[in-house]
Amino acid sequence: MSEKKRAAGRTEQKPDRAKLLGKEKLTAAESTLFSADGKNTPVVSPVPAKTATRQRKKNRMLAIAVAFLAVLTAVLIAVLSPGGKDDEAQAGTQEPASQADVLQAEASPTPEPASEYSTLHAAPSEANLPTAAKWKYQYGIYTNGVRADKYASDAPVLFAEGDRYTDLEGVITFRGDNFRQNGAYGSANLSRNEFRSVWKLKIGQIDSGYTVWNGVGWTGQPVLVKWPDELREKMNIGAKFKSDSELVEVIYGTLDGNIYFLDLRSGKETRSPINLGFPIKGSVSVDPRGYPLLYVGQGISKANGVTGSIGWRVYSLLDQKEIYFLDGHDPLSFRKDHGSFDGSCIINAGADTALLGGENGIFYSVKLNTVYDPDVPSVSVNPTVTAYRYKSAVTKEQGMENSIAAYGHYVWFADNTGLITCLDADTLTPVWLYDMGDDVDSTLLLDKEGETLALYAVNQVDKQGDKGFCTICRLDALSGKAEWDYIVGCSSDGTNGGGGFASPALGRGAYGGYIYFNICQTEDRGTLYCFDKRTGAVVWSKGIAVPSWSSPVLVYRPDGTGVLIVGNSGSRGRLTMYDPASGKRLGSIDLEGKIECSPAVFDDMLVLGTRGKRIYGIRLL
Repeated sequence: MSEKKRAAGRTEQKPDRAKLLGKEKLTAAESTLFSADGKNTPVVSPVPAKTATRQRKKNRMLAIAVAFLAVLTAVLIAVLSPGGKDDEAQAGTQEPASQADVLQAEASPTPEPASEYSTLHAAPSEANLPTAAKWKYQYGIYTNGVRADKYASDAPVLFAEGDRYTDLEGVITFRGDNFRQNGAYGSANLSRNEFRSVWKLKIGQIDSGYTVWNGVGWTGQPVLVKWPDELREKMNIGAKFKSDSELVEVIYGTLDGNIYFLDLRSGKETRSPINLGFPIKGSVSVDPRGYPLLYVGQGISKANGVTGSIGWRVYSLLDQKEIYFLDGHDPLSFRKDHGSFDGSCIINAGADTALLGGENGIFYSVKLNTVYDPDVPSVSVNPTVTAYRYKSAVTKEQGMENSIAAYGHYVWFADNTGLITCLDADTLTPVWLYDMGDDVDSTLLLDKEGETLALYAVNQVDKQGDKGFCTICRLDALSGKAEWDYIVGCSSDGTNGGGGFASPALGRGAYGGYIYFNICQTEDRGTLYCFDKRTGAVVWSKGIAVPSWSSPVLVYRPDGTGVLIVGNSGSRGRLTMYDPASGKRLGSIDLEGKIECSPAVFDDMLVLGTRGKRIYGIRLL
C-alpha cells in the first residue's frame, strides 16, 4: 500500500485491535482496556469550578445576613468534603485519610497583579479525580524525610509559558523549556536542505557488568548555551574562549560517565570534562536564571567492576565541583531496586525550586536555597527536599523516566505503569489522574492556544507483552479529559520495546496546527506521524524502515518555513530531514552508530551523540 493511501486509511478509521494482536478476538481485559471509542478513561463532563461570594460592606441588615450565611456554608463544605491523602505513619503503612487531609483542587493564593498563569484553575472530570473509587489512590509528603501532614511551598511555584522560561540564549533543558515542545533555538537558512558534518569527537564506554554502555543513548540531549559575557568571564572556561562573546557552549552528559564541554563551532574542549564515573542516560540542564549551576541525573551505578552511589547531582560551573547530591536510593521509595534520574529537571526561579521525578517512583520538590555572589564569584545550594510518593490501583511499577512539564502552579508527569498525574506544585496535592494503559517514558508536551491548555502523551508496548497497542492522545490539561486518541499496533522483544520512546514535537507558524510523533516497532519498523493537533486526524505518516527512539526536532528558516529532523537506530544511524507539511524526504546523512538521543540545534548547528562513541557537530545547509 502506498504511503498516501496508508495515511488516508489511518485517518478514516482506527486499526482492528484484535487483528494487530494476532488474535481472533480480544480478551475481556483487553476489551476493557481499550473501549469501543478508543479511550481508556470514561469521558465525563468537567465539574464546574467553584465561585466565591464577595462580601460587601453595607449597613443594611439583609446584606450582613447574606454574607454571614455564605461564610457559614463555605466552612461546612470545607469540613465535610472527603479526603484523598493517606495518613502514612511509616513507609509501607497505609491508613485511612483524616479530615484534615482534604483534597483541594483550588488555585493557591497568588501575588498581585494577578497574571493568567498564576490564576490557572483546574476543573477535573469526575472520573479523573484522585478521590474516585477506581484509583484507590494514596499519597504521602515528606520534608527532609519527615512526614508533612500540611505542606505549602515557601513561595508560590508559578511557571509562565515556555518561551518565558529563561532569558538565556540556547537550549538549556530537555526539549527547551517547561512546555517541552522542541529542541531547537534560533533559525537556519536551509537553502539546500542538506547536512554537513563539521566536527566529531570520539568518546568512550563503560562496562556495567551486564551490558556495555557506549557513546550516547536515550534521551541524551545536550545543552547548547550562549553565556552572557559577565558570567562566561567568571567561569573556568579556557583562556581561548573566556573572552569570546560568540561562544556557544555544548554541555553533554554521556554513557561513558563524562560531562563534556565543547565549542559549538569547532568541537574543541572549552574546559575539561567532569568525570562523574557512571553512565548518564538522561539529559543535563543549566539554571534558567543565568546562575552558574548544572543539574545532572545519573542513570547507572555500576562501572567496570565498581558499584557506587546513584542519584541527582548539582555542579558549580564556576569550578565544576559537585555541590549537592540527592541519593536515588531513597528509603521512602516503594521501588528499592531503582535509583536513577533519567528525566531532566525544571527550575522555578521565583520559588528557587527544582522539580523532578525519579525512577524510584518519587516526585521531588527541591528548595535549593541558592546563594550566588557574582562579585566573589561564588555559588552554593543548601536544599530542603520534599518528597511526594504515592500508590494506586493501576500503579504496578512506580518510577518516572520522563521530564516534568509545568504551567502555572501545576506540573504533569507519567510513570512506568502509564499513570499520568497532574499535581499542584504549591501544595503537592494530586489534581487529576489518567491511565494510559502501559509504560510512559516519553516526556509529556504542553500546548497553550488561546484559552485552551492541551497535554499530549504517548505510551509504549511494554507490560502488554510482545504485541500490543501504542496510544497517542491529547488531553485537556486542566480536566484530564481525553479529547482524542490514536492507536498504533506495535511489537516488543522484551528488551527494545515498541511505541513512543521519543518525545513529540509541536509545530509553530506555518505548521502551528501540527504535532509530530516518532513511533518505533510498528508494521513499518518505525513510523513518523504528523497529526492535526486539534482533531487527531493523520495529516501524513511516513515509514522510516528502522526503529527509532530519537525525538523529532523542528528547525525554522527566518521566513517561518522549516524542516523536521529525525534520527534512527540502525547500525549506521541516519539523520533525515522531512518537509513538515507533506512528509516528503529531503536530505539525509549517515553517522557512525545508532542514534538513540534527541538532537539539539542552535541556529544552523545541530549536535548529537551516537552509540558508536561519537559526538557530532553538523551544519544545516
